[in-house]
Amino acid sequence: MSRDSKVRSRPDTAITNTPGLGDVNDVALPGRRFHVWGLRRRASDAIDDVRGPLGLHLLHLAAEPLVDFIFVHGLRGGSIKTWRKGSDPKQFWPQDWLPLEPAFRNVSIHTFGYNADWGDTKDSFLNVHDFGRTLLAEMKISPHIRSGGRNPIVLIGHSMGGLVIKKAYILARQDLANQDFAQRIRCTFFLATPHRGSDSAKLLNNILRASGVLSGRQYITDLEKNSASTQTINDEFRNFADELMLYSFYETTKTNLGVSSAMIVERDSAVLGYKHEQVQYLNANHRDICKYESPLDPNYITVKNALATAIDEISRVGHASKGENSRSQTKVLQAYLDVYEKPDDDLDVAVKGSCEWIDVKEDFEEWRDAFRDPLSGKVVHNSRYYWISAKPANGKSVLAGHVITHLQQLELDCSYYFFHHGNKSYQKLNGLLRSLAYQMAISNAIVRQKLLELVDDGVQFDKDDERAIWRKLFINGILKAETHRPQYWVIDALDECINYPVLFPFLTKLESAFPLRVFITSRIQPDIEKQFVRLGHDVIAAEISPLDNSKDIELYLKSRIDDLPVDSSAERQELAKRILSKSGGCFLWVRLVLQVLENIYDETTIETVLEEIPEEMTEFYDRTVKLMSKTLREKDIAKAILRWSVVCTRPLKTPELEQALHLDIGANVRSIEKSIEGLCGQLVFVDKNKSVQMVHPTARDYLLRNQLSEFRIDLGAEHEKAAITCLKFLCSDEMKPPRNRRLLSTRPAEHSALCDYACTSFSEHIFAAHSEKNDILVLLERFLKTNVLTWIEHILRKGSLYYLTRTAKNLKAYVEGRAKHLPPLGSEFRTVEGWATDLIRLVAKFGAPLLTDPTSIYFLIPPLCPTDSAIYRYSAKSPDGLILTGITNIIWEDCISCIDFDTSRATALACGENVFAIGMRSGTITLYNQTTFQAERTFQHLEPVKVLKFDNSCKRFASAGWKMIKLWDRTGSQIWSQCLASPCIAVAFDTKHVAGVSKASHVTLWDVVDGAVKSDHFYRYRAPDDVDFNAPHRAPLAAAFSNNLEILALGYRSQYVCLWDLGNQDFIGCCSRPAEDGSGTVGLCVGTVHFNPNPDMNLLAVGYQDGELAIFEPWSRELVTVVDANAFSLASSPDGRTLAVGDSCGTVQIWDFETLTLLYRIKSFDFEVKGLAFSGDGLRLVDIRDSRSKVWEPPVLVRKTVEEDVSVSDAAATPAITVGLDYFNEILNITALAAHPNLPVLFAGKSNGCVAAYDSMTGKETALLYSHPKDVFITTIASCKNNIVATADAGGTVQVWELEKSTKGCWSTRSQILATSPKQSIKQLVFSQEGQHLLVSAASSAAVWSTRTGDLVWSSEFVPGERTVWKWLSTPGPESELLLIVDNKIERHSWSSFPTATSPLSFLLSYEETLKSYQIEIQNVFLDANSQHLIVDFRKYGNNATTKLLVFDYPSSPASSNGLQPNADYFPLGENVKYFFGVIRSRLAFIDKDSWLSSVDLVSHSGKEYIRHFYVPHEVVNGNTGVLSVLTAAGDIAFAREGEVAVMRNGMKFHAVIEIT
Repeated sequence: MSRDSKVRSRPDTAITNTPGLGDVNDVALPGRRFHVWGLRRRASDAIDDVRGPLGLHLLHLAAEPLVDFIFVHGLRGGSIKTWRKGSDPKQFWPQDWLPLEPAFRNVSIHTFGYNADWGDTKDSFLNVHDFGRTLLAEMKISPHIRSGGRNPIVLIGHSMGGLVIKKAYILARQDLANQDFAQRIRCTFFLATPHRGSDSAKLLNNILRASGVLSGRQYITDLEKNSASTQTINDEFRNFADELMLYSFYETTKTNLGVSSAMIVERDSAVLGYKHEQVQYLNANHRDICKYESPLDPNYITVKNALATAIDEISRVGHASKGENSRSQTKVLQAYLDVYEKPDDDLDVAVKGSCEWIDVKEDFEEWRDAFRDPLSGKVVHNSRYYWISAKPANGKSVLAGHVITHLQQLELDCSYYFFHHGNKSYQKLNGLLRSLAYQMAISNAIVRQKLLELVDDGVQFDKDDERAIWRKLFINGILKAETHRPQYWVIDALDECINYPVLFPFLTKLESAFPLRVFITSRIQPDIEKQFVRLGHDVIAAEISPLDNSKDIELYLKSRIDDLPVDSSAERQELAKRILSKSGGCFLWVRLVLQVLENIYDETTIETVLEEIPEEMTEFYDRTVKLMSKTLREKDIAKAILRWSVVCTRPLKTPELEQALHLDIGANVRSIEKSIEGLCGQLVFVDKNKSVQMVHPTARDYLLRNQLSEFRIDLGAEHEKAAITCLKFLCSDEMKPPRNRRLLSTRPAEHSALCDYACTSFSEHIFAAHSEKNDILVLLERFLKTNVLTWIEHILRKGSLYYLTRTAKNLKAYVEGRAKHLPPLGSEFRTVEGWATDLIRLVAKFGAPLLTDPTSIYFLIPPLCPTDSAIYRYSAKSPDGLILTGITNIIWEDCISCIDFDTSRATALACGENVFAIGMRSGTITLYNQTTFQAERTFQHLEPVKVLKFDNSCKRFASAGWKMIKLWDRTGSQIWSQCLASPCIAVAFDTKHVAGVSKASHVTLWDVVDGAVKSDHFYRYRAPDDVDFNAPHRAPLAAAFSNNLEILALGYRSQYVCLWDLGNQDFIGCCSRPAEDGSGTVGLCVGTVHFNPNPDMNLLAVGYQDGELAIFEPWSRELVTVVDANAFSLASSPDGRTLAVGDSCGTVQIWDFETLTLLYRIKSFDFEVKGLAFSGDGLRLVDIRDSRSKVWEPPVLVRKTVEEDVSVSDAAATPAITVGLDYFNEILNITALAAHPNLPVLFAGKSNGCVAAYDSMTGKETALLYSHPKDVFITTIASCKNNIVATADAGGTVQVWELEKSTKGCWSTRSQILATSPKQSIKQLVFSQEGQHLLVSAASSAAVWSTRTGDLVWSSEFVPGERTVWKWLSTPGPESELLLIVDNKIERHSWSSFPTATSPLSFLLSYEETLKSYQIEIQNVFLDANSQHLIVDFRKYGNNATTKLLVFDYPSSPASSNGLQPNADYFPLGENVKYFFGVIRSRLAFIDKDSWLSSVDLVSHSGKEYIRHFYVPHEVVNGNTGVLSVLTAAGDIAFAREGEVAVMRNGMKFHAVIEIT
């Protein structure tokens, strides 16, 4: 980009088309003086239609629309003409003035035009009814009004326009199908409206004379006195007017009609006379009552105030809830983005009048103003980017602040960001992007909704990864928001961003659904200039000229001139001129000089100082530190202030710095602001927000660069001191955790000033400090062994997990850095290393419950952690906390879920955001939730699925097989299906197409909307030396598309990998690797190929069938590196940094993609890894292994950013961690579980047919009782208080045994009571209350057996089709009955005389018909004797989650019952129940939607709340097997998990009240 001229604008022919610019057809735009947003119109611009367009048009779209104004003109008026004084566009007050008024900040404004021009020579048969009906129709179909939901509408009508809006309102109220829309019309304004028509045709004549046309029109006839139309409108309007706010204004001066003047609408006709009508006159005639001279016009002020009053009245009724909803949404986004406020602290306020030179620069106006003008229909395309550069300290930040204020004053949506090289929080692009996203969301409802959709979809991202943020938040969210309001970004000091080059590829390809303008400031640097060249003609480049700068400095001097230490005005002026002449255009120099002079009172000294102060900033700083060295007594305080100002991760507030100084050097500073000013005021200052900052980045650079000064800053040493200070605070008594749960509510709510900074920044200082010294390590271990849980709670209360992950990364980097200098030995090292791992695991496994209840970190979460983890060793031994026993939980498991497939084999895998899809050989595709691992939805491809692929938004995915390719919507619908000539082996997406490559070497592009074939190209195999295209055709074994479909890679059997440029179908060349003997090159045995998804890492991974894995640079075909990896399948993380490899033995390896450095190895010897895919956030890895799928979460996937990470070469010295088993470990799963009703014992049936006893206190297996036939798993188990156990297996065999307990507490079998096989699947085993009888319920029969004799008491059979859903239940109490809940009734039976029914035979059980389905089963049924409630748990077959939970009031005397209705108090609770457990002492126990064990009191439940007790990990209750759990006799919870029994005790002691919404 040439800088020969100061400004260069692009021509219109060089425009990058931006979707949305040409689509704003209904947006009228204002002029420049009262500019809101729109096209800057020049005086020479012609206006084709002074009246304005017909129909409903948007004039102004509020960023947060809460109300809609609609202006309707009258006779011979127009949608613009009526409301504008003369022809000046700036007089169009509904558009140019109202939006700038604070009262209308949330008002969208529209204007409606219709043809009421008498001068039109065409005949018109339209009347007021037609106009009103058209207005109503336009309102109902307007996308802007429809998108407003239930936003109130205010109608403003002039003259006959008032009759039109009355008619539209009447029609809306009379349309019964649209009453919701009619309720939105809340207020009407009438400006000189003739409600009663003309008086003896006088009004008509006046109007005709005023118009100068005498032709008749139907709508004129409607205005005659006593006309049928007028009377009908008035009569009908009176019926509905009570629900409207009414404002009527009447004219008070006559209208000039040419030869005479007259009152067009008299007062009695302009006023309705209704009781609640607000009536006011305006000093205007009929024409001018709706158009005004200026915003100071008294008539305009009157109308404006009335409109504002109406807004206030409407707001009292409905806006409070919307405001609360907006605030709650903002809190969600704050936690999601980890941004909590706008960067207002960094906003420099310019001196009044300064920087205004940029407002009138033509190129700036071109950049600012856009887009389509409805008056002329013209579209002006202008440059998207405005880059202004200058030397350091020349006022760039002040100018950026002025531009921000300027745009805000024009009511434009402006988001902004200030980079600070010395502020770690403001050094990187991730902070910029997250802040812009937050600001756009809080200022624009449509953008906010887009982000909330991402939250609802479970889209996660690494907050330190700017590429992930841009792709997920902006490309897939914000930039698709159809807001139509221009959005402005102001980015200051881009040169101070440490990774600014990454921004420009984003901007180069930026496409948005709305107009976007970006203002950027930076220093003059060649590299930044080169980056802007990439943006082409879309940039306006400018510099701050010396003339502009000198004017601003002069204004600044004038604002401070009275502070100069001279009395005479003339002397002050002369002194100011001298300062200006020496400034050289440097704002900072002037400010610092004034600061020096303000403290000098001797004229001679002033002259001396002015002569001594150097004009260059470096020399100025030299002078400053020399003076500080000579005069300061309290140098230690000055050095500490400088230290904290330079190394702090964000500017400290004065109270924070005061406490930091006390902990750092023991100083008790009385007045921190005065101390800063007196000790180092020319280097550090306190801003208007009480933040302590360096005066300028150049001052920070000077302190870091000047190694000879005693005030020099050694970053490593100073960060070490800051880290120690923060750790001192974290180890203090203030951060001590509560000793027991009762103290949780007694702790002080307020923390000292430094608390938040120390909690969020201590690890940043540790990471940046010298790692070889021991001081940090000793303090760090002390903190991690004592107060770490309080720190975690504090972080969690911020609503984000970011700082936990960030701290884990920093601690991990710290121990790795220390290991380079010192042996990794000692308890301190192990403690830090352990917590670095634990924090990552805590976030991954318990992030959601910790955010839900931060105090759970003390007593509920540590017991659930592995016994060898640091958090368990130091925090889980409280007798007051939750106790988990029974399961082997020694170390953190990398495998967090295992999904088994019983009926088919997995053949394809793909991961999206928060979901992953698995395709089966049977043709079924199942979508699984990545958090719960529950199946969300299934699809049928109707043939074996070979390939699955999600699009970039993850809202759609493609599936391909041998004969078909299909595109699906994630919600369950098929978008299209197309036949394939040859099987597809790879699929990819761009914005408009689905691309597929077949085994026949054809690449086909299908339209993503309808599946139409857009192109089809054949890519023949080419050998490196095949210049004549003679190589025979070969079918590829593997294929891959690069990012954005730029390159195609085809791998062949015993041949090379061929690369093609898809843009022009050119052959790039072949990839090959050296032969073993070093002679020549070969490219044999290609098994799989995979491109790195990161466009900045242009790499191709190739896995060979002989076990080697190679990395190539595709354009040059250069071999980067090759290793032995046995690569059977490949996948890369979304950021492209990590490569996962699955081998034929079931091992998963994690490699650094760029260098092929092995980072981690997971051994899992069960099946070969057929497919791998990373989760959307890159923190989980999913595989498919024939008959199962595993989800992995190895800690190595949590990596620091490229800029922060230790080099891979350094990491290479450390051997990769290997975890897992060296052998196949077969688990005997528990398939059925039951608890003894009175004793502490559990009975479990296993997958091999064995039945065992477990201690319900410890969860340990105590005895193997007996066995069913080998390898026939147990399906059902039941026990009774007589120590009898009954079990049924998958073969339909039932065994009943009497047990005995020895004096040592060991259980064993005494005798077998029964062995029977009904030759049917057993559905249920039920003991009578005393255990004397056993019901065996099978698929088509039921039988009652005596447990005393083993004899059959009675049996009955039924045809399976007779019953849809059924379940048996034994009632409690001495007179126990056997109840059969079947379909919609309850049958009562006697145990002793089964199947004889008890009177009455049955009574009705009422529930919705949808539950009476063969796809529904009753999973559990329970009758609580104390509360007399019957609980019925409905679930879908194959899904253990509760579908519907109904609670019935069970009568004490069933004989008198006519039927049971569900208790409505429990309906809201049912929406929160995920799994129903049972009843514990009249408390209904369940796991809620967030996986918390919860309960309600069946005796006193009101329907408004429930109690949460403790969190149950997802791996216990999820996966495809669901939850297998029971309540023990002691009221504890027991779960079966991977062949073990987990018992959770003490959990019911914890109570957290949850309101039911």
